[in-house]
Amino acid sequence: MAIVALGGLLTVQLLWLNKAFKSEEKEFNLSVQVALSNAVQQLLGKAQGAAPSKPIRQIASSSFLAEVNAPVRAQELDTLLKYEFARRHITIPYEYGILKAEDDTLVFGNYVPATIKEKKLHPDQAVLTPNVPAGHYNFVVVFPSKTTYIFSEMQLWVFSTVALLVVVVFFGYTLYSILQEKRLTELKADFINNMTHELQTPITNIAIASEILKNADTPLPLAKTKRYHDIIFQENERLKEQVERVLQIAELEKKKMALTKTKTNVHQLLEESLRRLSLRLQKRAGQVTCHLQATQAVIQADNLHLTNALFNLLDNAEKYSPQVPEIKISTRNYHQGILISIADKGSGIRQEVQSRIFDTFYRVPTGNIHNVRGFGLGLSYVKTVIQAHQGTIQIKSQENQGSCFELYLPFSA
Repeated sequence: MAIVALGGLLTVQLLWLNKAFKSEEKEFNLSVQVALSNAVQQLLGKAQGAAPSKPIRQIASSSFLAEVNAPVRAQELDTLLKYEFARRHITIPYEYGILKAEDDTLVFGNYVPATIKEKKLHPDQAVLTPNVPAGHYNFVVVFPSKTTYIFSEMQLWVFSTVALLVVVVFFGYTLYSILQEKRLTELKADFINNMTHELQTPITNIAIASEILKNADTPLPLAKTKRYHDIIFQENERLKEQVERVLQIAELEKKKMALTKTKTNVHQLLEESLRRLSLRLQKRAGQVTCHLQATQAVIQADNLHLTNALFNLLDNAEKYSPQVPEIKISTRNYHQGILISIADKGSGIRQEVQSRIFDTFYRVPTGNIHNVRGFGLGLSYVKTVIQAHQGTIQIKSQENQGSCFELYLPFSA
């Protein structure tokens, strides 16, 4: 309702502004035509010529042609124009030219700056300007700043319109902020639901395995004991990983991520991230192809954050590959830095949502099917880390055809 009301109010205001402008323009044109008509009559009176039925014609928005078809002296015309315009408070600069009546050839022209409203010239006050040869002439007057002058005469209208536009702009900004807050609230609600589920699962598994070991009446076989110990250990590691991801929110909320930069070998970080992922890849018979062609792989970077960022991308490549994971990693030197490419043949990302995948808490909607759990923090964290190193990240992806993330990191940021 507010949008409709403001839209209607702005429309009415613009219509009235347009109407007021046309009214002011009409009044200005009429004043100019009357002034020029008086000038023509005085010129014809001295030349004893007959005035045409329509001596003044408006040939353009700011141009007026006066048909005299009689001798015209430049001195006399200059003084008459100044006098007639001053009488009608037309105080803006103008240009006039004297034209041959038979072929409209310009024989004389002059520019007259803006005059003072209180200053009224008398026709007898001649201005020294060159005379033109004897003959029959017309003259044309042009007002270059006519539109600006009309708007200056409409100060109240212009001020009210600008004030209304400011109100509309701030209303639009407020509405945008409200919608953004609403969207962020919904995303945070989804994040809390996902976080509760993700944290509850390993806690429940640890509790069950611990209870079995605690309440066993007789010593369990070594194989079973080891199995329950492994469950506790694996679920504890999983819980630590989930808590670490939640703690990444604090880093994302900071205006500036604090980095501890040291000489870091990007190839070693990639190998370390692959080692962390190796067990999961082995279970799914995943394939990883590496083309590490960068001859200079050492950059100034924060080892921990950059490792986490690379692992997040490799982790996504494995998780979002419904079939056997096929991951391709390549590096090369580019523009005083290193370009890292991580590609997969997984489910891919639709074109219309690619611009939002780096937003905090955002997860690509998949309807009611959630095969892969997550908090929507991974890619947002990755982008924050890369930008903190003054690098860039881009995605190339098609649905059901995989994704390719390209990271550029300068040698020294």
